[in-house]
Amino acid sequence: MRLRAIQFLCLAALTAAVLAPAASAAGEEEAVAFPFFRLQGTHGYEVQVLGTSKSIFEHGAVYVYVTSRNAAVIYIAPANVTGTTIDADLGPLGRISVAFQPEGEPETIRSNCAGGGGSVDVQPGSWIGTVDLTGEEGFTHAEASSVKASASPFLHLVCGGVGIGEATGKGIPGARLIARAPMEKESRFLQVNQNRPGGPVRVEASTVEQHHRLVVSREVVYRYRGNSFDFDAKLRSAVLAPPAPFSGLATFHRDAKPRNQWSGSLLLDFPGRANVPMAGGHFKAALWHASRTEDK
Repeated sequence: MRLRAIQFLCLAALTAAVLAPAASAAGEEEAVAFPFFRLQGTHGYEVQVLGTSKSIFEHGAVYVYVTSRNAAVIYIAPANVTGTTIDADLGPLGRISVAFQPEGEPETIRSNCAGGGGSVDVQPGSWIGTVDLTGEEGFTHAEASSVKASASPFLHLVCGGVGIGEATGKGIPGARLIARAPMEKESRFLQVNQNRPGGPVRVEASTVEQHHRLVVSREVVYRYRGNSFDFDAKLRSAVLAPPAPFSGLATFHRDAKPRNQWSGSLLLDFPGRANVPMAGGHFKAALWHASRTEDK
């Protein structure tokens, strides 16, 4: 599962702050503990927890990344965070309250980036306490009282993500459709790519929700057969009707009034939130010729 670029940038910024090595009074680097760990959730989801004291919240924030092959949910909540403690009340989602317990001698972790990437000295150990997370609608559950600390995901992440390219313009046989719905406490996004009529269809959809002091980002990325999306050669109209976790369909009409350009019964079951409308008057849509590529 590849998260959207904005999520990569967010995590990369946090990585830069967390990876800054502690300095001794003599100016030498010391081994540091990273407020990061991972554990397995139910229903095929992996849970990664990152604490940072540098946040929009007064005492820090906890970032909980819940990912599977085709879906990701990110929870961002206020927390009390130090280099060796994370304490966050996630409300109905659960609680994370752990302290770092060192184990053994410091180790040097090196990046596996091509061409280098650097290294950092870390203190091995475990996070001890309470980790209890239940996703909305029970889409996953993760619980532990002791979790091994990890630093390597940060070093791998700063190598860079997936290279995405896109050509646009007349003469390109494929199409890209984007629909956005900005609302007061939520935004929804949908992107459809098909590089040629009848070819494979890539559908990406996401929501960002504000629940009091909890921010929730959900995303799914799926690939379907060509009959899930159809558009006319002049790009005046298109129809999207993908299978599960979608249901219903949506149509694009370039010449319709703005509130009617992207309409229909299209619904999506996000992890933790089912039956989310992904078409209608709140959406603004656009359709143009495009061809998308991805390089790992």
